[in-house]
Amino acid sequence: MTPEQENAIRAQGRKCVDEIRQALKARPKPKWNVVVPPILKKHHQKIAPMGISLVAFVSSIGRMNGRYGVES
Repeated sequence: MTPEQENAIRAQGRKCVDEIRQALKARPKPKWNVVVPPILKKHHQKIAPMGISLVAFVSSIGRMNGRYGVES
């Protein structure tokens, strides 16, 4: 993966995470499975033409937020 692709994934991932956090702050709190998948798909569509899979996008978001590769 080129540095340009990594930067694009990280930038789009940050926007996606911000939107997810805003959506989950709503009261009454919405169900995660109702809110998150459409947001992920919307942000993935912007980087999909670069050949980035949805799984790779979600994994990179997880790594950015300390979900993977971190000692618990």
